[in-house]
Amino acid sequence: MANNRFGKILPISIYDIELMSLNNEKSDLLSKRKGKVTLIFNVAAGCGNIPQHSIIEELNQRYKNEDDFSILAVVVDDFTCHGYPEFQNGIKSYIEENSLELTPGQVAKKYAVDNFGVTYEFSELTNGRYDKHRYDKSFVPGLVKEQEQHTLWHYLTGAYEAEINPENGLPYHSEEVPWSEVEPIDITNKKTFPPLRGNFEKFLIDRTGTKIKRYANGFLLGERDQIGATFPWVQEKYQENGKRDWNPVITPQENQQTTPKGQQSSWPTKEQRNGIDFSLDSISKDIDEYLGK
Repeated sequence: MANNRFGKILPISIYDIELMSLNNEKSDLLSKRKGKVTLIFNVAAGCGNIPQHSIIEELNQRYKNEDDFSILAVVVDDFTCHGYPEFQNGIKSYIEENSLELTPGQVAKKYAVDNFGVTYEFSELTNGRYDKHRYDKSFVPGLVKEQEQHTLWHYLTGAYEAEINPENGLPYHSEEVPWSEVEPIDITNKKTFPPLRGNFEKFLIDRTGTKIKRYANGFLLGERDQIGATFPWVQEKYQENGKRDWNPVITPQENQQTTPKGQQSSWPTKEQRNGIDFSLDSISKDIDEYLGK
């Protein structure tokens, strides 16, 4: 029952799904938002998209006096962390390696608060995908089941609608991986779903918890629109063979060194700031629509 590519009506209310708290305890993270509008996004600790924390906090401040809107960061460990080797094997491994007495949710929040000054809520660790997304030549999405997908993501990504592959019991994934040298699963004439493709995919949920709009993981970074297409005023990088370079336009090393609060930053450029402002205004219109303004 899709309204458009980024609008969908769910068969259940997201606010009825149980989501563990930051401290890995049962909570009312979702149920307390019934009757309100919520922006949910998936996040790890360090990653190539992490400067968006500062932009999402800008959005949060826009609505700081709106009691019927809130933002919730839902923690995952599903993606390669560009330029952040300490988080390359996931937050759990980072905790073990550093003998920390923190939950993964607490680590993700601490990193965001310390470096970007965010004030919104975080959840405990969830599984966003059925597999672990990797930038290697053998990766095929939906080929091998590595974990159970959390119910929240099962509905937000539309996995509940997809046809099941009888060979591995997984819903058919619609995800391009141009770096893979393995033949992808044949999804011809199959009912598929678009899985989480990276940290910071965003889902705007209405007051009922059943109407959602989805935004690409690069949206609010200043480079890409809602569907992940590059803004015309931002220069994309290409390889010698003419294919798009899938490495981040802004290198993770630059992000890591220049974006934490209190430091001088070369990010965003003027062009990227144009994209950020355009994106903030765009998502604000959607939020206001759901708020009934």
